[in-house]
Amino acid sequence: MANQYRGKGSSAYQRQQQALKRLCRAKGIGCSNCGQPFDFADHNSKRGFTADHPEALANGGRLLGQKLVPLCRECNARKGKTQTDSVILRPAT
Repeated sequence: MANQYRGKGSSAYQRQQQALKRLCRAKGIGCSNCGQPFDFADHNSKRGFTADHPEALANGGRLLGQKLVPLCRECNARKGKTQTDSVILRPAT
C-alpha cells in the first residue's frame, strides 16, 4: 500500500491547501504577512496564493497536522525556511 503522506503531491495536503484557498477567496482574506489581496488568476505572480507551513518542512516541520498559512508568493519566498510566529487571517487591504 502506498504511503498517503508522501509529499506535497499527496491528496490530503492538496485538500487542505484547496480548502484554505477557497476560504481566502470567499472571505476576501489576504496575505497573512503583508495583507495584500491574492492574485488568484495568476499563480505565478508575486501576489499569487501559496499555502505555507508555519514550521518549515526543511526544519523538520510535518507535511500534515500543521495549519497552513496563506501567504503571497513574494512573502513566502522572503520567509524561506524561517518559522512563522503568528497567523493572522485578515481581510485584504
